[in-house]
Amino acid sequence: MDSAFSYSYLNDKKMQGADIRYNMMTTSNLFREAQDEEMEHKVKKVAEKISESMNVVANEPSLAFFRIQEHVRKSLPQLVEQKHEVLETQQKVQGASFDTEYATHAVKSLHKSSIHFENIQDLLKNAMFMKQQIDYEEDRKDDHNLTSPGKTSINSTVVDGQDKNQS
Repeated sequence: MDSAFSYSYLNDKKMQGADIRYNMMTTSNLFREAQDEEMEHKVKKVAEKISESMNVVANEPSLAFFRIQEHVRKSLPQLVEQKHEVLETQQKVQGASFDTEYATHAVKSLHKSSIHFENIQDLLKNAMFMKQQIDYEEDRKDDHNLTSPGKTSINSTVVDGQDKNQS
């Protein structure tokens, strides 16, 4: 052990002036307490910063989820209302589309049935012509019955016992 003391003593003697002072200050209890308090304060600050950072990192996802939940809770009723409005509008548009399609089909069917309408028109013309002929015949009979007082025919007219058609 004596050699260890002598070696450290020799090493201390070989140091330059600033190194000796540093060595003396570190071995002194007063500086050690001040150094320990300062170190403790720095360690506490670093530990608090790390703890705060860990807390932020740990709570950041839950804070984000809270914000998302808050947003969903506020916007969901409006989205549901808009969805119902869109569905109602979709049904109205679909109904109008079906009506338009049906009307278009009906117009195309009418266009294809123009031959039938022409046939109906010809039949109506024929019916009107026949009705005019029937009316003409009835008027002629009525005129003929009014001009001759009796119901005699042309072939059977007898004047003074003789037949007119014979003369």
